[in-house]
Amino acid sequence: MKNKRKLKIAVFCTNEFSVPPSPKMKDIYAPLWITHYIVEELVKRGHKVTLFASSDSKTKAKLISENLVSLASNKNLSRFYKQVTEIKGSKFYQQLVSRKTTIENYEYLLLSKLSRMAIAKKFDLVYVSLIGLRAVHLATVYKTPTVFTINSPLNSFWKIFFKEYKKRHPQLHFLGISKSQTRPDPDLFSGIVYNGIKIKNFHFNPKPKDYLLISGRIAKEKGIYEAIKIAKRVNKKLIIIGRHTEDEYWRKKIKPLLGKNIQYKGLLPYPEVPKFYENAKAFIFPLQWEEPFGLTMAEAMACGTPVIAFNRGSVKEVVKNGKTGFVVKPFNKNKKTNIDGFVRAIKKIDQIDRKECRKWVKEKFTVEKMVDGYEEVFYKILSREKIK
Repeated sequence: MKNKRKLKIAVFCTNEFSVPPSPKMKDIYAPLWITHYIVEELVKRGHKVTLFASSDSKTKAKLISENLVSLASNKNLSRFYKQVTEIKGSKFYQQLVSRKTTIENYEYLLLSKLSRMAIAKKFDLVYVSLIGLRAVHLATVYKTPTVFTINSPLNSFWKIFFKEYKKRHPQLHFLGISKSQTRPDPDLFSGIVYNGIKIKNFHFNPKPKDYLLISGRIAKEKGIYEAIKIAKRVNKKLIIIGRHTEDEYWRKKIKPLLGKNIQYKGLLPYPEVPKFYENAKAFIFPLQWEEPFGLTMAEAMACGTPVIAFNRGSVKEVVKNGKTGFVVKPFNKNKKTNIDGFVRAIKKIDQIDRKECRKWVKEKFTVEKMVDGYEEVFYKILSREKIK
Protein backbone atom coordinates (compact mmCIF):
# COMPACT_ATOMS: atom_id res chain seq x y z
CA MET A 1 0.00 0.00 0.00
CA LYS A 2 2.96 2.33 0.59
CA ASN A 3 3.51 2.94 -3.12
CA LYS A 4 -0.16 3.66 -3.84
CA ARG A 5 -1.34 7.23 -4.28
CA LYS A 6 -3.03 8.82 -1.27
CA LEU A 7 -6.79 9.09 -1.54
CA LYS A 8 -9.34 11.82 -0.86
CA ILE A 9 -11.96 9.99 1.20
CA ALA A 10 -15.26 11.22 2.65
CA VAL A 11 -16.53 9.28 5.68
CA PHE A 12 -19.95 9.17 7.34
CA CYS A 13 -21.65 7.05 9.99
CA THR A 14 -24.21 9.20 11.83
CA ASN A 15 -24.52 12.56 13.56
CA GLU A 16 -26.83 11.18 16.23
CA PHE A 17 -23.77 10.95 18.49
CA SER A 18 -20.27 12.40 18.29
CA VAL A 19 -17.32 10.53 16.79
CA PRO A 20 -15.95 8.99 18.93
CA PRO A 21 -18.97 8.66 21.23
CA SER A 22 -19.03 10.70 24.42
CA PRO A 23 -18.73 8.82 27.74
CA LYS A 24 -22.19 10.24 28.50
CA MET A 25 -23.73 8.26 25.65
CA LYS A 26 -26.40 5.86 26.94
CA ASP A 27 -26.60 3.76 23.82
CA ILE A 28 -24.47 1.08 22.13
CA TYR A 29 -23.11 2.14 18.77
CA ALA A 30 -20.19 -0.09 17.77
CA PRO A 31 -20.14 1.28 14.18
CA LEU A 32 -19.27 4.73 15.56
CA TRP A 33 -16.19 3.41 17.33
CA ILE A 34 -15.21 1.44 14.23
CA THR A 35 -15.67 4.59 12.10
CA HIS A 36 -13.48 6.57 14.50
CA TYR A 37 -10.69 3.98 14.33
CA ILE A 38 -10.85 3.75 10.53
CA VAL A 39 -10.71 7.54 10.10
CA GLU A 40 -7.79 8.08 12.45
CA GLU A 41 -5.78 5.20 10.95
CA LEU A 42 -6.42 6.39 7.38
CA VAL A 43 -5.21 9.88 8.35
CA LYS A 44 -2.14 8.33 9.98
CA ARG A 45 -1.40 6.56 6.67
CA GLY A 46 -1.43 9.85 4.78
CA HIS A 47 -4.88 9.84 3.18
CA LYS A 48 -6.84 13.09 2.98
CA VAL A 49 -9.94 12.23 4.99
CA THR A 50 -13.03 14.39 5.46
CA LEU A 51 -15.26 13.21 8.30
CA PHE A 52 -18.91 14.23 8.11
CA ALA A 53 -20.01 14.13 11.74
CA SER A 54 -21.43 16.25 14.55
CA SER A 55 -19.65 19.44 15.64
CA ASP A 56 -18.70 17.91 19.01
CA SER A 57 -16.67 15.16 17.31
CA LYS A 58 -12.90 14.94 17.78
CA THR A 59 -10.75 13.89 14.85
CA LYS A 60 -7.45 14.49 13.07
CA ALA A 61 -9.37 14.44 9.77
CA LYS A 62 -11.07 17.49 8.29
CA LEU A 63 -14.42 17.76 10.10
CA ILE A 64 -17.58 18.96 8.35
CA SER A 65 -20.58 19.24 10.64
CA GLU A 66 -22.77 21.96 9.08
CA ASN A 67 -22.77 23.41 12.63
CA LEU A 68 -24.91 20.50 13.82
CA VAL A 69 -24.11 19.30 17.32
CA SER A 70 -24.81 15.61 17.96
CA LEU A 71 -28.54 14.97 18.05
CA ALA A 72 -28.24 13.45 21.52
CA SER A 73 -26.91 16.86 22.72
CA ASN A 74 -29.28 19.06 20.68
CA LYS A 75 -31.57 20.71 23.25
CA ASN A 76 -33.82 22.19 20.56
CA LEU A 77 -34.84 18.70 19.43
CA SER A 78 -34.97 16.99 22.83
CA ARG A 79 -38.79 16.92 22.82
CA PHE A 80 -38.68 14.83 19.62
CA TYR A 81 -35.70 12.63 20.44
CA LYS A 82 -34.61 10.51 23.38
CA GLN A 83 -31.84 7.96 23.65
CA VAL A 84 -33.26 4.44 23.67
CA THR A 85 -32.56 3.90 27.35
CA GLU A 86 -34.56 7.04 28.25
CA ILE A 87 -37.75 5.87 26.54
CA LYS A 88 -40.24 4.49 29.06
CA GLY A 89 -43.95 4.18 29.63
CA SER A 90 -46.93 2.85 27.72
CA LYS A 91 -45.98 4.67 24.49
CA PHE A 92 -42.59 2.95 24.23
CA TYR A 93 -42.96 1.74 20.63
CA GLN A 94 -44.59 4.96 19.37
CA GLN A 95 -41.65 6.91 20.82
CA LEU A 96 -39.23 4.57 19.07
CA VAL A 97 -40.84 5.42 15.73
CA SER A 98 -40.68 9.16 16.47
CA ARG A 99 -37.03 8.80 17.48
CA LYS A 100 -36.15 6.98 14.25
CA THR A 101 -37.82 9.69 12.12
CA THR A 102 -35.92 12.43 13.97
CA ILE A 103 -32.57 10.67 13.50
CA GLU A 104 -33.17 10.16 9.78
CA ASN A 105 -34.04 13.78 9.09
CA TYR A 106 -31.14 15.04 11.18
CA GLU A 107 -28.74 12.85 9.22
CA TYR A 108 -30.16 14.08 5.91
CA LEU A 109 -29.11 17.63 6.83
CA LEU A 110 -25.47 16.49 6.87
CA LEU A 111 -25.72 13.89 4.11
CA SER A 112 -27.02 16.53 1.73
CA LYS A 113 -23.76 18.47 2.22
CA LEU A 114 -21.73 15.33 1.56
CA SER A 115 -23.75 14.69 -1.59
CA ARG A 116 -23.21 18.22 -2.93
CA MET A 117 -19.46 17.91 -2.44
CA ALA A 118 -19.42 14.47 -4.08
CA ILE A 119 -21.33 15.85 -7.08
CA ALA A 120 -18.60 18.50 -7.33
CA LYS A 121 -16.05 15.63 -7.44
CA LYS A 122 -14.27 16.61 -4.24
CA PHE A 123 -13.50 13.00 -3.30
CA ASP A 124 -12.00 9.88 -4.87
CA LEU A 125 -14.28 7.73 -2.77
CA VAL A 126 -17.01 7.94 -0.12
CA TYR A 127 -17.10 5.48 2.78
CA VAL A 128 -20.21 4.93 4.94
CA SER A 129 -20.66 2.64 7.93
CA LEU A 130 -24.26 1.78 7.18
CA ILE A 131 -27.05 2.13 9.72
CA GLY A 132 -30.34 2.02 7.84
CA LEU A 133 -30.84 3.05 4.24
CA ARG A 134 -30.72 6.84 4.43
CA ALA A 135 -27.13 7.23 3.23
CA VAL A 136 -27.84 4.95 0.26
CA HIS A 137 -30.65 7.17 -1.04
CA LEU A 138 -28.45 10.24 -1.49
CA ALA A 139 -25.48 8.27 -2.80
CA THR A 140 -27.48 7.57 -5.96
CA VAL A 141 -27.30 11.22 -7.08
CA TYR A 142 -23.52 11.31 -7.62
CA LYS A 143 -21.06 9.10 -9.51
CA THR A 144 -18.26 8.95 -6.94
CA PRO A 145 -17.71 5.32 -5.86
CA THR A 146 -19.38 4.86 -2.48
CA VAL A 147 -18.54 1.96 -0.20
CA PHE A 148 -20.99 0.84 2.49
CA THR A 149 -20.21 -1.54 5.33
CA ILE A 150 -23.34 -3.51 6.17
CA ASN A 151 -23.43 -4.03 9.93
CA SER A 152 -26.59 -6.14 10.20
CA PRO A 153 -27.51 -9.65 9.04
CA LEU A 154 -28.51 -9.75 5.38
CA ASN A 155 -32.18 -10.64 5.70
CA SER A 156 -34.58 -11.03 2.75
CA PHE A 157 -35.75 -7.40 2.93
CA TRP A 158 -32.27 -5.85 2.78
CA LYS A 159 -31.14 -8.34 0.16
CA ILE A 160 -33.88 -7.22 -2.24
CA PHE A 161 -33.28 -3.50 -1.75
CA PHE A 162 -29.48 -3.62 -1.88
CA LYS A 163 -29.64 -5.63 -5.11
CA GLU A 164 -32.07 -3.16 -6.67
CA TYR A 165 -29.90 -0.20 -5.70
CA LYS A 166 -26.73 -1.83 -6.98
CA LYS A 167 -28.38 -2.82 -10.27
CA ARG A 168 -29.43 0.76 -10.95
CA HIS A 169 -26.36 2.49 -9.49
CA PRO A 170 -23.08 0.63 -10.17
CA GLN A 171 -21.09 3.22 -8.20
CA LEU A 172 -22.49 1.67 -4.99
CA HIS A 173 -20.40 -1.05 -3.33
CA PHE A 174 -21.34 -3.12 -0.30
CA LEU A 175 -18.91 -4.75 2.13
CA GLY A 176 -19.57 -7.53 4.61
CA ILE A 177 -18.00 -7.98 8.04
CA SER A 178 -17.89 -11.79 7.91
CA LYS A 179 -18.15 -14.63 5.40
CA SER A 180 -21.24 -15.87 7.20
CA GLN A 181 -23.01 -12.53 6.75
CA THR A 182 -22.40 -12.51 2.98
CA ARG A 183 -23.45 -16.13 2.41
CA PRO A 184 -27.09 -15.36 1.45
CA ASP A 185 -25.86 -13.47 -1.65
CA PRO A 186 -22.04 -13.33 -2.12
CA ASP A 187 -22.34 -11.53 -5.48
CA LEU A 188 -23.86 -8.51 -3.75
CA PHE A 189 -20.61 -7.77 -1.92
CA SER A 190 -17.39 -6.16 -3.17
CA GLY A 191 -15.40 -7.61 -0.29
CA ILE A 192 -15.29 -8.69 3.35
CA VAL A 193 -13.39 -6.80 6.06
CA TYR A 194 -13.42 -8.03 9.64
CA ASN A 195 -13.94 -5.45 12.37
CA GLY A 196 -10.93 -4.52 14.47
CA ILE A 197 -10.23 -3.30 17.98
CA LYS A 198 -7.61 -1.00 19.46
CA ILE A 199 -5.78 -3.80 21.19
CA LYS A 200 -3.73 -1.56 23.50
CA ASN A 201 -6.99 -0.69 25.31
CA PHE A 202 -7.47 -4.34 26.29
CA HIS A 203 -4.90 -5.68 28.75
CA PHE A 204 -3.95 -9.33 29.03
CA ASN A 205 -4.69 -11.05 32.33
CA PRO A 206 -3.37 -14.59 32.89
CA LYS A 207 -5.09 -14.98 36.28
CA PRO A 208 -8.80 -14.12 36.05
CA LYS A 209 -11.47 -14.28 38.74
CA ASP A 210 -14.15 -16.97 38.81
CA TYR A 211 -17.08 -15.32 37.04
CA LEU A 212 -18.72 -15.50 33.63
CA LEU A 213 -19.38 -12.41 31.51
CA ILE A 214 -21.75 -11.34 28.75
CA SER A 215 -21.91 -7.85 27.28
CA GLY A 216 -23.85 -6.10 24.55
CA ARG A 217 -27.44 -5.13 23.93
CA ILE A 218 -29.89 -6.69 26.38
CA ALA A 219 -31.98 -8.22 23.63
CA LYS A 220 -33.45 -11.61 22.81
CA GLU A 221 -31.11 -12.23 19.86
CA LYS A 222 -28.04 -11.81 22.09
CA GLY A 223 -29.08 -14.71 24.34
CA ILE A 224 -29.04 -12.87 27.68
CA TYR A 225 -31.83 -15.05 29.13
CA GLU A 226 -30.02 -18.21 28.01
CA ALA A 227 -26.79 -16.90 29.58
CA ILE A 228 -28.58 -16.57 32.92
CA LYS A 229 -29.92 -20.13 32.65
CA ILE A 230 -26.44 -21.44 31.84
CA ALA A 231 -24.81 -19.57 34.75
CA LYS A 232 -27.37 -21.00 37.15
CA ARG A 233 -26.75 -24.51 35.82
CA VAL A 234 -22.99 -24.31 36.46
CA ASN A 235 -23.46 -22.36 39.70
CA LYS A 236 -21.26 -19.48 38.56
CA LYS A 237 -21.56 -15.76 39.05
CA LEU A 238 -22.62 -13.96 35.86
CA ILE A 239 -21.94 -10.30 35.14
CA ILE A 240 -24.07 -8.62 32.47
CA ILE A 241 -23.01 -5.34 30.84
CA GLY A 242 -24.95 -3.41 28.25
CA ARG A 243 -27.89 -1.28 27.28
CA HIS A 244 -31.39 -2.36 28.10
CA THR A 245 -34.63 -0.78 26.99
CA GLU A 246 -37.90 -0.77 28.89
CA ASP A 247 -39.38 -3.43 26.66
CA GLU A 248 -41.13 -6.67 27.56
CA TYR A 249 -37.97 -8.77 27.25
CA TRP A 250 -36.19 -6.73 29.92
CA ARG A 251 -39.17 -6.35 32.25
CA LYS A 252 -40.40 -9.96 32.17
CA LYS A 253 -37.43 -12.16 31.18
CA ILE A 254 -34.31 -10.49 32.58
CA LYS A 255 -35.00 -8.05 35.42
CA PRO A 256 -36.79 -10.59 37.68
CA LEU A 257 -33.76 -12.95 37.53
CA LEU A 258 -31.16 -10.42 38.69
CA GLY A 259 -29.61 -10.86 42.11
CA LYS A 260 -26.40 -11.58 44.00
CA ASN A 261 -25.05 -14.10 41.47
CA ILE A 262 -26.68 -12.59 38.36
CA GLN A 263 -25.43 -9.01 38.38
CA TYR A 264 -26.36 -6.30 35.89
CA LYS A 265 -23.78 -3.50 35.79
CA GLY A 266 -25.69 -1.31 33.32
CA LEU A 267 -24.32 0.37 30.22
CA LEU A 268 -20.82 1.43 31.24
CA PRO A 269 -18.65 4.02 29.48
CA TYR A 270 -16.64 2.11 26.88
CA PRO A 271 -13.24 2.70 28.56
CA GLU A 272 -14.55 1.01 31.75
CA VAL A 273 -15.56 -2.25 30.06
CA PRO A 274 -12.12 -3.90 29.47
CA LYS A 275 -11.51 -4.51 33.20
CA PHE A 276 -14.54 -6.83 33.24
CA TYR A 277 -13.21 -8.75 30.23
CA GLU A 278 -9.77 -9.03 31.85
CA ASN A 279 -11.07 -10.62 35.03
CA ALA A 280 -13.68 -12.97 33.55
CA LYS A 281 -13.10 -16.72 33.54
CA ALA A 282 -15.00 -16.91 30.25
CA PHE A 283 -17.11 -14.76 27.97
CA ILE A 284 -20.34 -16.56 27.14
CA PHE A 285 -22.41 -15.80 24.06
CA PRO A 286 -25.43 -18.12 23.64
CA LEU A 287 -26.65 -16.32 20.53
CA GLN A 288 -30.21 -16.62 19.29
CA TRP A 289 -29.60 -15.09 15.86
CA GLU A 290 -27.04 -15.06 13.03
CA GLU A 291 -24.48 -12.66 14.50
CA PRO A 292 -22.82 -10.71 11.65
CA PHE A 293 -19.55 -10.25 13.56
CA GLY A 294 -19.64 -9.96 17.36
CA LEU A 295 -17.02 -7.38 18.38
CA THR A 296 -17.41 -8.31 22.07
CA MET A 297 -15.89 -11.73 21.32
CA ALA A 298 -12.71 -10.13 19.94
CA GLU A 299 -12.56 -7.72 22.89
CA ALA A 300 -12.78 -10.58 25.39
CA MET A 301 -10.13 -12.69 23.65
CA ALA A 302 -7.79 -9.67 23.49
CA CYS A 303 -7.72 -9.81 27.30
CA GLY A 304 -6.99 -13.54 27.21
CA THR A 305 -10.56 -14.44 28.08
CA PRO A 306 -11.84 -17.44 26.11
CA VAL A 307 -15.22 -17.28 24.41
CA ILE A 308 -17.93 -19.92 24.49
CA ALA A 309 -20.63 -19.27 21.89
CA PHE A 310 -23.31 -21.02 19.92
CA ASN A 311 -22.37 -21.69 16.30
CA ARG A 312 -24.50 -18.90 14.87
CA GLY A 313 -23.47 -16.39 12.21
CA SER A 314 -19.79 -15.43 12.32
CA VAL A 315 -18.85 -17.29 15.52
CA LYS A 316 -16.71 -19.93 13.74
CA GLU A 317 -14.74 -17.14 12.04
CA VAL A 318 -14.13 -15.12 15.20
CA VAL A 319 -13.51 -17.94 17.70
CA LYS A 320 -10.85 -20.59 17.00
CA ASN A 321 -12.62 -23.67 18.34
CA GLY A 322 -10.56 -25.51 20.95
CA LYS A 323 -7.84 -22.82 20.90
CA THR A 324 -9.48 -19.53 21.92
CA GLY A 325 -12.73 -20.95 23.24
CA PHE A 326 -15.45 -23.36 22.22
CA VAL A 327 -18.03 -23.22 19.44
CA VAL A 328 -21.14 -25.11 20.56
CA LYS A 329 -23.92 -26.58 18.45
CA PRO A 330 -26.95 -24.30 19.00
CA PHE A 331 -29.53 -27.10 19.09
CA ASN A 332 -29.66 -30.59 20.58
CA LYS A 333 -31.16 -33.71 19.00
CA ASN A 334 -34.63 -32.57 20.02
CA LYS A 335 -34.09 -29.21 18.25
CA LYS A 336 -34.10 -27.39 21.58
CA THR A 337 -31.51 -24.84 22.70
CA ASN A 338 -28.37 -26.83 23.54
CA ILE A 339 -27.87 -25.71 27.13
CA ASP A 340 -26.24 -29.04 28.05
CA GLY A 341 -23.60 -28.62 25.34
CA PHE A 342 -22.85 -25.11 26.58
CA VAL A 343 -22.48 -26.36 30.15
CA ARG A 344 -20.04 -29.06 29.06
CA ALA A 345 -17.92 -26.43 27.28
CA ILE A 346 -17.75 -24.24 30.40
CA LYS A 347 -16.48 -27.19 32.41
CA LYS A 348 -13.58 -27.51 29.93
CA ILE A 349 -12.64 -23.85 29.96
CA ASP A 350 -9.33 -24.39 31.81
CA GLN A 351 -8.07 -26.29 28.74
CA ILE A 352 -7.80 -22.98 26.87
CA ASP A 353 -4.46 -21.15 26.97
CA ARG A 354 -5.32 -17.49 27.52
CA LYS A 355 -2.14 -16.44 25.67
CA GLU A 356 -3.53 -18.08 22.52
CA CYS A 357 -6.64 -15.89 22.77
CA ARG A 358 -4.65 -12.66 22.71
CA LYS A 359 -2.34 -13.95 19.98
CA TRP A 360 -5.35 -14.78 17.77
CA VAL A 361 -6.78 -11.27 18.08
CA LYS A 362 -3.41 -9.70 17.26
CA GLU A 363 -3.26 -11.79 14.10
CA LYS A 364 -6.83 -11.18 12.91
CA PHE A 365 -8.81 -8.42 14.59
CA THR A 366 -6.79 -5.26 15.20
CA VAL A 367 -7.52 -1.79 13.84
CA GLU A 368 -4.41 -2.06 11.68
CA LYS A 369 -5.56 -5.35 10.10
CA MET A 370 -9.01 -3.86 9.53
CA VAL A 371 -7.70 -0.75 7.78
CA ASP A 372 -5.35 -2.89 5.68
CA GLY A 373 -8.54 -4.58 4.44
CA TYR A 374 -10.34 -1.32 3.74
CA GLU A 375 -7.39 0.13 1.84
CA GLU A 376 -7.17 -2.99 -0.31
CA VAL A 377 -10.89 -2.80 -1.15
CA PHE A 378 -10.76 0.95 -1.86
CA TYR A 379 -7.86 0.62 -4.30
CA LYS A 380 -9.46 -2.39 -5.99
CA ILE A 381 -12.73 -0.51 -6.54
CA LEU A 382 -10.97 2.59 -7.88
CA SER A 383 -8.86 0.42 -10.19
CA ARG A 384 -12.03 -1.11 -11.65
CA GLU A 385 -13.55 2.34 -12.09
CA LYS A 386 -10.51 3.40 -14.17
CA ILE A 387 -10.81 0.33 -16.37
CA LYS A 388 -14.41 1.24 -17.14
